[in-house]
Amino acid sequence: MAEKPQHNMDHFSEPFNRFVRAMDRLFTDSPSQGLLQSMDDFFTQAKPFGGFPVDFTETEKEYKIKAQLPGVKKDQIELEILPQYVTISVKQQETHSKEDTKNQVFHKKGIWNKSTRTIPLSKPIIQHKAVAQYKDGILSIKIPKEKGRRLSIE
Repeated sequence: MAEKPQHNMDHFSEPFNRFVRAMDRLFTDSPSQGLLQSMDDFFTQAKPFGGFPVDFTETEKEYKIKAQLPGVKKDQIELEILPQYVTISVKQQETHSKEDTKNQVFHKKGIWNKSTRTIPLSKPIIQHKAVAQYKDGILSIKIPKEKGRRLSIE
């Protein structure tokens, strides 16, 4: 009787083990930790056009929203207020040109960025009484709540 050949499990598991070791090194070695930290910083830092911090408070009578927008001009800000949410959009458009010695443009590059934050509102609001102010890089919005009628239970 012929003996069955035995399969060497290392033949199949070694590529997988190498992959796992490579992934471990990716997340534990110093250069990668720097890369991962940079990625984390990119997504969590408040930058005017990569996301901006918003403070949201709610009182019994109104919603108060403060957005930190340093370096942003008032005409770059758009606000949209709807019954269930407020959207703050910041648009930046820059054009860079390179000129030769005769002041003729030979290279022109445009950059367009838009950052948006949407804040949900849980109670009905009085849209026409909402006010916004922009001063020293801080956008302040106050939105009064609609007062509902209380019903008594019989």
